[in-house]
Amino acid sequence: MRAAAAPPASAPAVRPSPSAEQLASVERAIRRMRDHLGETQCLTDHAEAGLFSPFHFHRVFRSVTAVTPARFLAALRMAEAQRMMIRGSPRVTDVCTAVGYASLGTFTTQFTRLVGMSPSRFKALVDRHGDRGIGEVVDACGLTGPAGPIGPTGPAGPGRAAEITGRATGAAPADAVLFTGLFPHGVPQDLPVACAVTPATATVRLRPPADAQHHVLAVCFDRATRVADALDDPAGARRSVATTRAPTHGSFRLRLRAPAPSDPPIVLALPLLLARDATDRTTDRAPTPLTALAAEPG
Repeated sequence: MRAAAAPPASAPAVRPSPSAEQLASVERAIRRMRDHLGETQCLTDHAEAGLFSPFHFHRVFRSVTAVTPARFLAALRMAEAQRMMIRGSPRVTDVCTAVGYASLGTFTTQFTRLVGMSPSRFKALVDRHGDRGIGEVVDACGLTGPAGPIGPTGPAGPGRAAEITGRATGAAPADAVLFTGLFPHGVPQDLPVACAVTPATATVRLRPPADAQHHVLAVCFDRATRVADALDDPAGARRSVATTRAPTHGSFRLRLRAPAPSDPPIVLALPLLLARDATDRTTDRAPTPLTALAAEPG
């Protein structure tokens, strides 16, 4: 009997669906993480909540969420820190302690790296742009329009692979904005290595780095959603999400769905990063990284 042909190299890896036991284990651990954000937590705590040995739990957690327990916990903490600042917590030191950091310097460094800006800049931008609709912010940056999205298109260059394209399917508002990025991990934290901001029905074009595996992560909002509401949404009621492994070339499909309890939170402050870019343009500052990535010519 002839062996079955191997799948093409460009096919994204498909993770097996988790069992009910595995999913329940991960969700128990995530509930514990959320309930004890201000406390010191370690892998054995998470594994005990998940009712698995630490080694087995770490492997199961990563297979279900696409990230390690430590990365997931960091994302939960930064998402809660954002919500506290949106809801009016007056001092960053109070936020720092509430989400489990003993050092303000460590918290500020982590927040800046994962969210995309410092806590003080985040709070100032929320105060200035929190009541604006996401569609208004996107339009101010000029990243979408009648001719379609501006993104990293054109011929492949040094360090960049061929362009990959995708479309979103599933439930999405008729007038929606889709943020799509390439990330080295299965959680949208740190700036993406490539990104596009498009109408939900448009073709997404991305230019991945060569010789590296990446995740395509997307989040979809109604254009009318207030920036503050998009960021202060722990249950994910105001967004749809999608994720897949990025192919090395060709096309991909994004199936939009409601967020699940095992999905890492959206840590990168996408609407505020665009608002910051729009502000910087009006003050003649240099383009900031997110807009530069979304508009790079390839």
